[in-house]
Amino acid sequence: MKFHIEKIILWLENSHVRELTFVPNKVNVVTGDSNTGKTAILDIIDYCFFASKHKISESVINENVNWYGLIFCINEKKYTLARKSPKNNKVSDEYYFSSIAGVPKKPTDNNSAKSIKDTLEVEFGIDRNTKIPFGGRKLKANSKISLRYFLLFNTISQDIITNSEVFFDKQSEDRYREALPRIFDIAVGIDTIENTLKTEKRAELEANLKRLKRKSEVFDSKQSEFYSEMNTIIKKAKEYSLIKEDETDTDSIDKLKQIVSQATATEIEESQDAAEGIKKEIYLLKRKIRNLNKFSREYTNYKSGLKEIQDSLKPIEFIKENSNDLIKTSIYKELVEGIEKDLENIKQSVRTNSPIDSKTSDIIYEYQSKINELEKNLSLLPEAARTFTDEKHKYIFIGEIGTKLDLYQKKPKKKDTDITVQIEQVENELNELVVEDTKENRELFIKLLEEVILGYIEHTQNALENYGQYHPVFNYKDKKLQIRKPKTDFIENVGSSSNHMFLHLFLFLGLHEAIMRKNAVFTPSFLIIDQPSRPYWGDEDRKKEKLDSSDEYKIKMAFSLLDKFMETSREEIEKEFQMIVFEHIPSKIWHGMENIHLVEEFKNGNALIPDSMKK
Repeated sequence: MKFHIEKIILWLENSHVRELTFVPNKVNVVTGDSNTGKTAILDIIDYCFFASKHKISESVINENVNWYGLIFCINEKKYTLARKSPKNNKVSDEYYFSSIAGVPKKPTDNNSAKSIKDTLEVEFGIDRNTKIPFGGRKLKANSKISLRYFLLFNTISQDIITNSEVFFDKQSEDRYREALPRIFDIAVGIDTIENTLKTEKRAELEANLKRLKRKSEVFDSKQSEFYSEMNTIIKKAKEYSLIKEDETDTDSIDKLKQIVSQATATEIEESQDAAEGIKKEIYLLKRKIRNLNKFSREYTNYKSGLKEIQDSLKPIEFIKENSNDLIKTSIYKELVEGIEKDLENIKQSVRTNSPIDSKTSDIIYEYQSKINELEKNLSLLPEAARTFTDEKHKYIFIGEIGTKLDLYQKKPKKKDTDITVQIEQVENELNELVVEDTKENRELFIKLLEEVILGYIEHTQNALENYGQYHPVFNYKDKKLQIRKPKTDFIENVGSSSNHMFLHLFLFLGLHEAIMRKNAVFTPSFLIIDQPSRPYWGDEDRKKEKLDSSDEYKIKMAFSLLDKFMETSREEIEKEFQMIVFEHIPSKIWHGMENIHLVEEFKNGNALIPDSMKK
């Protein structure tokens, strides 16, 4: 998924507007002194994207800011998203959202979080079918996946960059800890939504098959109990003179059915009126679904027509490549540019994942769910309501007759007559439903990931010292990267925080490279890294004034790795990507690296909230 952030915007309490501008396809570095607000940028991005709690510092930053905002580009579309600053440590539910990317003079509450999420989820490829495949303590199975879960792949915070066990942010929060293994396969392209739905359908069919088999067993049991139960009822009915003493058992059962039926006949008409109303509503909903399906087919045909036109315009690419061999007239440039523009417009129109497709599918699903609910209500309406006006004991007994006849009918209800047929149908569906085994895909993905990371290790091997010749091992279960000694199965216990930092970079760069190579659609193509130099600068009382030569070399190799990744994504994979890095290091560290862009240096009074802008 194409994604990059253009601006971070802070609307300050004193009417100043603070902006930081980032560029795509670069490693954007914000460097400078401690306590200048670099890390807060990551917290601000998280807050704007619907965080339910925040970590933005109240002192200096939050006390000076009225609104936080972003301008970002997703799938060639630009949006402005802003959220009012939290007050008294309580997050705000006031949002500003616009598809016209720009910086308003002052944001106003013009939208809801849900509405904005609905819009962005279309761009993320999330619809009603993008579901949590299996439940947990906090997450329910088949609940819709939040776009925030995919953002787990886009940050390496300072809290975890040197952690030896945890590689993903927010793993101290239950719902994110449960979300990671549930969305991982979809996020990296191991599994597809289509296959996930098939897996869900198989589970549904298997559960239905068990239910039908239990129902069949219960029915068989009812049949065996039927006659012994009926003997007792018939004897009592003859004692009450409800049936003649000389009637056979079969005639007696028919007579008892008639008694129960006649006793309730006066109320059947009212139930039928209610049923007719429900049937009418079901008919109207089905007609709407037919119309929507017709619209969807016509829209698909329309896009197919555009695709044919697109193919007919493709020779323009050949013409451009061989333009030096052509004799150009005065209208050549205008003609070629016009055709290119038409071709690009058509490409946008034939996108497979358009809002029209998603919303039409969602409306049909909503109508079908309503039909299912109405049909369920219709099935609950009694075919005959039971009302008795006889004396007390007779009333009780006729009720007992009705219950027993319902439980132990000699002949099953119509809906039960085809239980065997239903079982066969479900078994046939199960046999025909081909669910792809993701085990092989998972193994291939891990091989791809480890191969990519091995290249990173070779690029930085001098900085890794003793581990420069080791091989990467991705621990799929724990979602972490380990290394093993060559030609052994021994997993090394890496002790250095410097090496832990490199392992975090290796894993996240490797995941994103593999995602791009597999064309996985759900994970945004950006990465935010907070202070990769932390192992070398130290923190708090141990913080250094400057890097020594060996540490400077290691952090330079880390930035060389980031620079190389950007070159690979752009030149080899031909995909867009953006990195944002917060640092302490001087710009000389990345001197000569073409893919690294200095955003700002927070020094000498310049900061996220500069001294000149503080109230």
